[in-house]
Amino acid sequence: MSTTTKAHPQAAVPPVASSDRRRRVLRSDSKLTVWLLRGLVVAVVLLGWQFTPFESPFFISSPSKIAQEIWMLMTGADDTTLIWSAFGRTVLTAIVGTVLSCVAGSIAGLAVSNWSLLEQVTRPFVVLLNAVPRIAIIPVIVLLVGGSTEADVITAFTVVFFLIFYSALAGASSVPREVIQNARLLGASNAAIMWKVRWPVALGWTMVSLPNAIAFGLVGSVTAEIFTGAAGMGYQLVLAIDNSNATLLFAIVVMLAVAGVLLVLGGAWLKNILLPWWESSDGA
Repeated sequence: MSTTTKAHPQAAVPPVASSDRRRRVLRSDSKLTVWLLRGLVVAVVLLGWQFTPFESPFFISSPSKIAQEIWMLMTGADDTTLIWSAFGRTVLTAIVGTVLSCVAGSIAGLAVSNWSLLEQVTRPFVVLLNAVPRIAIIPVIVLLVGGSTEADVITAFTVVFFLIFYSALAGASSVPREVIQNARLLGASNAAIMWKVRWPVALGWTMVSLPNAIAFGLVGSVTAEIFTGAAGMGYQLVLAIDNSNATLLFAIVVMLAVAGVLLVLGGAWLKNILLPWWESSDGA
């Protein structure tokens, strides 16, 4: 009597799950590699700057001296004047100007997108104002309001406004015509179409531009301080140049760069908080 042995199939790992796991590992490895290479680039630049002999090190300073200067500015060591007052003033005026420009620019872009007559009337004026270099407007602002905090806020506002305006206008105008027609068939008024149909898209495009907008706002605020002599980071830059203090100059630049990065990251975080659905719609 013959006996037959039955083979018991072993449990196999689903190929889909295995490929997903492998893909996640490769993705994490690639991110780690990217960050390691970035760190390597920064290290090479700093070490080259620190140890490469230059003909005039007085004018370029060094990373170690700059780090020491930043520490002194932040802590007040060696009777150094603290930088926090000037730093806070510049960041505050940049944020206020950016927020005001986001509100005004998004509403203006939404209104222009909803009424074709308004768009036709205002188009040449918008193009003309946008073509004027912002730096040429600063003296006019100073003459109107003086070298005050308001001048810095207005400058930041003018630098950011058109960026937000065109983003909101493009977003609100990108709503498909079929959606607008369906809304009208359902009895929606022009105001309802503007706020219920166009506004969510315009808001999304505005928030996408927020990180860049706040960076431009910081540039506008610092530039205004250079012109007005207000006690901000721009004025500290002028002092460093007048005293031929390269270490202080680079220290201020580094602090402004850090502030800009933090503001941009904060803007991106705020966008993700207010519009979580926008990321998923973009496939991010």
